[in-house]
Amino acid sequence: MLAQTKNFSRAAQLRHITQPAFSRRIKALETHLNCKLINRLYQPIKLTKEGLLFEQSALKIINELDFSLDQLHKADDKQVDLTISATHTLSLGVFPLLVQHLNQLNDQINTSLKVADADDCINLLSNKSCDYLLAFSDPLLATHQADSILLGTIKLLPVCKPDDNGKALYSLTDHSQKVPFLAYQYNIYLGRVVNQLLNNNRQILKMRQILEAPMADTLKMMAIQGLGIAWIPEFSIYDELANEQLTICGEKKWHPTLEVRLYRHHDQKKLLEPLWQHLMGFQL
Repeated sequence: MLAQTKNFSRAAQLRHITQPAFSRRIKALETHLNCKLINRLYQPIKLTKEGLLFEQSALKIINELDFSLDQLHKADDKQVDLTISATHTLSLGVFPLLVQHLNQLNDQINTSLKVADADDCINLLSNKSCDYLLAFSDPLLATHQADSILLGTIKLLPVCKPDDNGKALYSLTDHSQKVPFLAYQYNIYLGRVVNQLLNNNRQILKMRQILEAPMADTLKMMAIQGLGIAWIPEFSIYDELANEQLTICGEKKWHPTLEVRLYRHHDQKKLLEPLWQHLMGFQL
């Protein structure tokens, strides 16, 4: 608006705010960008070289977003196809919430889910076999970090069956005997997290692995049967903790925090840009 009117008072009037408030916004933008956008020595004002470059970039972004929104809402009966890949655990615990949030924007979105282990999901994204990847923040995805949204953080909790008095059958503070351990497969990101946690505490803890499985739900059921300790994402065991089928069996240092992120390929379809912008407002 300022670039068009070349006058602070007129631009503020068109934006329906006071001139001092409008000036503060421009100053805040310049501070954020760490450069001068306006040459205030001229009347009417002129854009600096950086201001002209910023104007061009901003107009390009606005035009592309307007085009995507127009395409997305051009016809009520036009379906938008979206493919999301997700790990087993997140496909159950987070994916339904994500779809619900998407449908608030457009009820014509047809979402397809591809479920695979963490490494295969990464390959799906790299090969453009999915539009978005719902995953924990794995170091293997570091190259895609710039094209991701942090949806929230969760705790990975060590749990086991309680005894008749409600106390944990097994303890991570009891070093007198080996503790039965229900493990993830190593090609599962959660498996790498738990293995690193155990390796960091190998000197003070003795573990005896008795089972290996690819899914948190499998390990959860084994833990409910009293077979050992398993590390399960907190959103997967709310009910089991509440009805005392499971209990937490380790202090906070045994509760690693995991980031849940949504990733996309850096050159995604323009039609999906409004969806991505909408998903930035999603929080676990």
